[in-house]
Amino acid sequence: MVRHGLLLLLLMPVLASAETVLYQGSVPLKGTTAADRTSAIGDALRIAAVRASGRREAASNPVVVAAAADPAGYVQQYSTTTDRMLKVGFDAGSMEQMLQKAGLPLWPTERPTTLVVLFIPTIAAGSRAVLASEHPPERAEAERAAQVRGVPIAWPQQVLEPAQVRGRAPDGPAAAVLIGSGAGAQMDWTFSHSALAAQGQGGVAAGIDLVADTLAARYAPASTRDLAVQTVRVGGVTDLGAYAGLLAYLRSLSLVRGVAVDELSGGTVRLKLSLRGDVELLRRIAALDAHLVATARAEAADADAGTDFTWQP
Repeated sequence: MVRHGLLLLLLMPVLASAETVLYQGSVPLKGTTAADRTSAIGDALRIAAVRASGRREAASNPVVVAAAADPAGYVQQYSTTTDRMLKVGFDAGSMEQMLQKAGLPLWPTERPTTLVVLFIPTIAAGSRAVLASEHPPERAEAERAAQVRGVPIAWPQQVLEPAQVRGRAPDGPAAAVLIGSGAGAQMDWTFSHSALAAQGQGGVAAGIDLVADTLAARYAPASTRDLAVQTVRVGGVTDLGAYAGLLAYLRSLSLVRGVAVDELSGGTVRLKLSLRGDVELLRRIAALDAHLVATARAEAADADAGTDFTWQP
């Protein structure tokens, strides 16, 4: 029998790092004229806005639509593939300004990798999970949809039967699992991550949308529409190596736009962080790995008492 922790073991890595590309889109190029290229770039910009904000409705936001109609000022680079796809990269600063103007949130690049356990019925084998080494049409469709939504996904490395995973929640705050069963447009979907759980029905793209919509609701809150300076206190900074590691870690997070040290005393450092978000979002992002552990700040008359996090190199 599969034990409770198997799904986590099958999921490697469990966290997509800041390498996740937000401001990029690939779309079919319908023709060879300049107008065809401009139209395709506009389509790619709308895809990038959806990926970066986590909101499907971003594609129809009036500000995004206006930018897509005249996208030249946002383009950083583009290229055409051999299969007539136009791959476009957009300037991050310009895109963030557009999202702010549109009133859209920003989904940070640190996103949990979702293990897709897809049970497709077959005549020969009954219903079993699609493996990482297999390439059925459903897998290709899932990977296309995941690329559009900016959702990192992985596949099982060994054969799983439905009874082995049904009703089992993923282990660990970084683990995310999407389970789908059925075929065509009549699939049943269950998504689990941390304390989140969601269900839905529809085709493969609907399953990926369920993942993206659920994660974006948690990791792209309204606070990401603007920059804010927040004071946090971090314990466990016991030596120079820990101090340097903490600062490097914070600066690697996509929601952290600036780090200023206020005070270092007795293994605790007080920082002013410029965040695209708030401290609660920082807690949620930090929970995806084991380095910055949220603590219950002590209630005291002194506002500087207690810590918000403990650093674990």
